Amino acid sequence: MQTAVEPSAAETPPAQRPFPTPRPNPALTWVLGFVNRWVLLGLPVLRYIPGLRDVPGIRGYLRIRRLDLPYADRARLRRAVNPSTAAFVAPNHPEFGLDWTIDKEISARFAPNMAFWAAHEIIDSQPAFWRANNLIANNGGEAAMEYSVRWALAGNGVLLHPEGAVRWTSDRVQSLFGGVAELAIETARRAARDGIDRPVHIVPVVWKLRYLADVSDALDREMRRIERALSLPLGDGQPLVERFHALQQNVLARRAARFGYTLDPTEERDFFDWQDQFRLWLVNDVASRHVVDQSGPLDRRIFRLERAVRAERRRAREDGDSVGASNRSTELRDDFARVQEALRLGGFTRDVYSTRTLSQEQIAESLKRLRAALLRRGTANVVHNYLPRPYGARVVHVRVPEPIVIDPRRASLDAADRDAYVAELLERTRRALQESLDAINAECGPEVAALSHSNPFLVRRRASRA
Repeated sequence: MQTAVEPSAAETPPAQRPFPTPRPNPALTWVLGFVNRWVLLGLPVLRYIPGLRDVPGIRGYLRIRRLDLPYADRARLRRAVNPSTAAFVAPNHPEFGLDWTIDKEISARFAPNMAFWAAHEIIDSQPAFWRANNLIANNGGEAAMEYSVRWALAGNGVLLHPEGAVRWTSDRVQSLFGGVAELAIETARRAARDGIDRPVHIVPVVWKLRYLADVSDALDREMRRIERALSLPLGDGQPLVERFHALQQNVLARRAARFGYTLDPTEERDFFDWQDQFRLWLVNDVASRHVVDQSGPLDRRIFRLERAVRAERRRAREDGDSVGASNRSTELRDDFARVQEALRLGGFTRDVYSTRTLSQEQIAESLKRLRAALLRRGTANVVHNYLPRPYGARVVHVRVPEPIVIDPRRASLDAADRDAYVAELLERTRRALQESLDAINAECGPEVAALSHSNPFLVRRRASRA
């Protein structure tokens, strides 16, 4: 299973163990391509027969009725990713779990030997299996970058999700980390140095999931499951979107109480105001006990705090079982929980969800985030959080914007100029991803709007201002 955590080289922490060099097994890769297609799309032939196509086992676990990849986009992908190029494929990341299956399907169709960056925790779970699948640990440092450059120069392609702040948002591409641009620049620099005539590309790939029918009943059942698990008031009988609004409010109040923060009901604030204030309070509280760089966006501050707390927890474990070390471990565990809560609160934000309406896709992705963050006990939750079960049949729209060709001359400049080139490439990549995603949304807008709901979060914002 893939992850979008792809720090830039400057932000990658040192590897704690030797880099687990991938050992790709072509036979295993070929077989898993067929298994993956069954999980994604279901059984051949039978999946097209009405009545049978929605039977579990036939429909596929992820219930993708159709993969919409137009001819022009396929042609662009083939031109950019082939044995004559060095390509770094950069998809967006709207859903956890499905990321690996779509990435694998793209690889099986266009680049069977492609390598994939993934979270080291995933690789550590089954090292031999994931190394045979050509997964590159994202904490591999220079060794991981070296393997990626060599693999790309061999014409095989490397895929990595560049979104740094993984929010699982279907309509918004988050800010990008620098790794994909740094790898592409280093590959172009080395090709120029060694006289290798091979163009280097960053290949943006966008995919967007859309439900084909009304899944309100399934969403309602999911909210009831979350309410019961968290001992929150049940919203039975409420309209779907009102129940969703109440659930978000109740979760926020419960989590604020858990960490000792008081929401004052007499203040005229809407949900997003309260959430932002609580999030900032958490960050400032943890930062008062850990020295990190406070510059830059809030998300970057939180990532720095997370790394700092992780490092201190590791040192505390190494200190042994003394009473002082035990107390320090407890304090650090609480700090880590606060950082994780600050990260969670960055998922459902005003800039993404203050739309005039809420689509059922937006509600679905928000419920998946809640469940993944707060419901972690029990086999059913563990399985769901690794491979979330969809709420109904879906289509996945895949588009390939024009690949970005790396200029070998600029790739060979000094460090300051290269840093500027990295920033430019990241912005071009993010803009290409977002514009392509916006085009998909415009294309399927009428179908999505027909199953959307008036946004209660936006209504309450206007009422508060009035």
